[in-house]
Amino acid sequence: MKAFKLIILSVIATLFCLDINAQQDKETIETACLMKTTSEWASDCGQCLNDDNTYRINLQNICEKAIDVRLAVQENTLRWKIFNFTEIPAGEEVSGYACIGTGRYVFWTRDANDPSVIFPSDREIELQFNR
Repeated sequence: MKAFKLIILSVIATLFCLDINAQQDKETIETACLMKTTSEWASDCGQCLNDDNTYRINLQNICEKAIDVRLAVQENTLRWKIFNFTEIPAGEEVSGYACIGTGRYVFWTRDANDPSVIFPSDREIELQFNR
């Protein structure tokens, strides 16, 4: 009976790992849809009091399909300014900024309106990337 339980647990663990790997592979493929086109310091922001230390990142959807994007740009306080974009058509650009930036940014993508890929929360981003 113990051997049977071990076999069942092994099968469940294997299936779980395969599902995680498949999800990671899908996320890697989706992330490949977004490419940095330009970044600039001291860009005119309109949202910032002083543009001298503003960091702006521009990313383009290089896939043939629409995607959703979650972009985080780091402020010098080490907090992240979060931007969400939905249904970005092929070839279109998205942009994010930090008023007093560090030059660091991270992003996630998925097929447009794909509920199977869940973006990290603001808190998860703060915890994972402020180590």
